[in-house]
Amino acid sequence: MSRRERQRQILACLESLPELSLVEACERFDASSATIRRDFVQLAEQGQVARTWGGIRLASRGALDLSPPAFMERLGAQTQEKRAVAQAASQILKDGDVVMIDGGTTTFQLAEFIAHKRIRVITNSLMFAHAIDRLRASKLGAEICLTGGLLEPQSGVVVGPLAEESIRRYRANWAFLSAAGVDGDTVTNYNEAVLGSEHLMIQQSEKVALLVDSAKIGRRAMCELCRVEELDYFFTVDDRIHSPALDRIAASGVEVVRVKRPSED
Repeated sequence: MSRRERQRQILACLESLPELSLVEACERFDASSATIRRDFVQLAEQGQVARTWGGIRLASRGALDLSPPAFMERLGAQTQEKRAVAQAASQILKDGDVVMIDGGTTTFQLAEFIAHKRIRVITNSLMFAHAIDRLRASKLGAEICLTGGLLEPQSGVVVGPLAEESIRRYRANWAFLSAAGVDGDTVTNYNEAVLGSEHLMIQQSEKVALLVDSAKIGRRAMCELCRVEELDYFFTVDDRIHSPALDRIAASGVEVVRVKRPSED
């Protein structure tokens, strides 16, 4: 990767992260700490970023920032787990696939790993569409179809009859969904406004994959999204505490992918 392209992607990451540490940037871009430090210094000298203790943040988000504060707060929780889960899930996609992706913070982490794939993405998330557009290096990357609808300001997702009508127009190979809770029987969410679109994503897709961090396992939110047996794949972090629940889900015929817990460093 060229220095210019790497710095462009660093800035793209900061569109959705409050801060990027040196350690995380080295991991994300497979570069040495010396290389990343030079990138950080150059971006700071250009006035595009501000230095923090151990990393950088955008110098100014400005009036055009697309990310609602509530979404950013959730995005900052369990970040490394969400990223590891998203990376594992991205590997099942192949060129030519059509995938429907909801507006959750775990599915948001997919952007980094699928932006350069030759696939078609149908999403109801403004932030996810923007992240893909920023991260792909050329028009040969992922093609984005953004549904219409009423903007739900706390999540940055478009919802309602227009969004649902948009989804009904398409068929997909995959639906990649997130959730607020999943136990041995049920997948649940808090935001009732998005359920209609998520139900249709399941209905209009050949296969369904759920992506959640370990904090969601064993939790039950207010609204039922689907039964676990409606899933084909379930991606989460390997956690002994939740092994009984994961075993129960696997017994339902779901392919449970237990991702190695990432380092907290």
